[in-house]
Amino acid sequence: MNKAVRIILTVLVVIILAVAALIAYVMLAIDPNSYRPQLESAAREQGVELHIDGDLGWRLLPTIAIQLGETRFESEIHGIKPSSVKEVNLAVGWRELLRKRIAIKALAIDNADIHLTSSDQAAAIAAVPATGDEPVATDNKAFSLGVEKFSIANSRASLEEDGKTTLLSNINLRTSDVSLSGDQFPLSISLEYQGDSDEQLIKLDLAASLSLDQQAGKLLASNSTITVDGLMAERIKLDFNADINVESQSGRFTDLTANLGKTTLTGNGAYRHSLPRSLQLSLQGTELNTADLLAEDVATDSADNSEAAVEAEATNLLAAIFAPLAILEGGTGKIDLTMDKVIHDGMELSSPRLAMDAQGNRLTISEFSSGIFGGTVKATAVVINSATPRVTFSKQLNNIDLASAFAQFAEDVDITGTLTMTTDGETRGTDSDALLNNLKASGDLQVDNPVLATINIEQQYCDLAALVENSPKRSEPWPRGTRLDKLASRFRIDKGTLYLDDYSTAIGNLKLRGDGEILLEEQAFNINVITRLEGDRTSTAGCAVKSTRVRDKDIPLVCQDSFASAGARSCKPDPVFMNSLIQNEVIDKIREKTDLDDEKVEKLEGLLRGFLGGKKDK
Repeated sequence: MNKAVRIILTVLVVIILAVAALIAYVMLAIDPNSYRPQLESAAREQGVELHIDGDLGWRLLPTIAIQLGETRFESEIHGIKPSSVKEVNLAVGWRELLRKRIAIKALAIDNADIHLTSSDQAAAIAAVPATGDEPVATDNKAFSLGVEKFSIANSRASLEEDGKTTLLSNINLRTSDVSLSGDQFPLSISLEYQGDSDEQLIKLDLAASLSLDQQAGKLLASNSTITVDGLMAERIKLDFNADINVESQSGRFTDLTANLGKTTLTGNGAYRHSLPRSLQLSLQGTELNTADLLAEDVATDSADNSEAAVEAEATNLLAAIFAPLAILEGGTGKIDLTMDKVIHDGMELSSPRLAMDAQGNRLTISEFSSGIFGGTVKATAVVINSATPRVTFSKQLNNIDLASAFAQFAEDVDITGTLTMTTDGETRGTDSDALLNNLKASGDLQVDNPVLATINIEQQYCDLAALVENSPKRSEPWPRGTRLDKLASRFRIDKGTLYLDDYSTAIGNLKLRGDGEILLEEQAFNINVITRLEGDRTSTAGCAVKSTRVRDKDIPLVCQDSFASAGARSCKPDPVFMNSLIQNEVIDKIREKTDLDDEKVEKLEGLLRGFLGGKKDK
């Protein structure tokens, strides 16, 4: 062994012996249990009752620290019920130890079980005992607290409030170089969240660079990232910068970017938590498909139970509308959201925009606009949140393709055309049934190129005319449906029924008008159709009519059926009119075939009409 190697080994041995001697000195000269009163007193000054059950001991690796075993604590002021920590390590400074002083430089908490009674104190689990530039110390400097590093690991917290238990588990928190004078320091938090026991487990991670100026009451967060797993099928990732006023509990959020699966939202916002609360949020987004956001089991349940899914969707819609009001607790808010496209259950909204303002219990939707079913929709609404929510609204639909709309909302309705409509209305209720039953609205509608695919009104009219004229049976089969000219009508909606008050349309020379009702929930109709032929032929593909008993007269038809079973027999001549028509034909035949004079024919006509209940044809 050469001389250099022997010298190096000798130095190493000396160092090891010196360190061992130093450790032995510290462990023998300083009893950490003597600082138990200072630790409990320091906690008591912060409103926390601390009880260290076991002995305090030394931990040598990875750094020298005082180790606390089972520790119990509670705080009425901070809303902390009896809680416990399995292990606490207080890393101390070497220089102070050599002077028989304890200077705590780092605090590591492992396996804490915290029980909270107030959501306002929920942040206590992440409280960092930052002491600023000057450590907190006893008068004789024998004990000082100047935490440079702080961590929580493998811990849990529960919040019991309003009869509901919220659980935070697997809490891990790390920070270092904490400063209260504005210098930046890192913070990372990960945890799992669960509300009620049957709710989905949600995982949350936060990483940020913080700057806290205690004197100015300012907290700056830069390069902040929050990721959430389990809330939706896709991971949610939120990047932002924040400027927070700690005293007023308010802040501005800039450079906001949210990624929800394939969807990206960008924008900015501001929020004040202290009363009166306020919220401003402006977001622009790319394409959003709600199917990508729903958890797989939720989507399956919805497919298996469509009626329950519709009810849940209506409830979720109300919850989404009232969410800003719930957050604001009577304050004010303004939200402006635009998207490139939204796809929901096969329905596409192109370039939708939602602008709404909240104040107290009143939510005003100043604009909802979107492209839909080949046309556009524009709407405004006022929602009053109360025991029974009330809604007033105005809506405009332009150039809506009815085939696409009915395929989405009412598959049994086989009507095509292009709808333009204006309506004003109001409703109230807490679920879809109540909202539909209490809906009252009125407006005007127009349908261009309407086609009734399962009912041929022209055929019904021509069959009736053939009875009068004794025409030969038509050789060509009638088409199944009816192609109408432009249809226009006033309408009302009341208690789940749509009333057509005065509609008008035509099939060539055959004019149609009338009124009727459509039962929205039952998907059925009862329409009165008054036909009037202005000419000698209904249409080029229809029938010729010569009888003056039919031409230029109001001939009523009644169309009554469900949309699911509507067909050739859904429209029939009005029974009263048919009775009168038959009577007139019989009397005409009597006049034609007998030699009775007019007086006798008139008496016979009176007897016949009295027996059949008809009236004399004028």
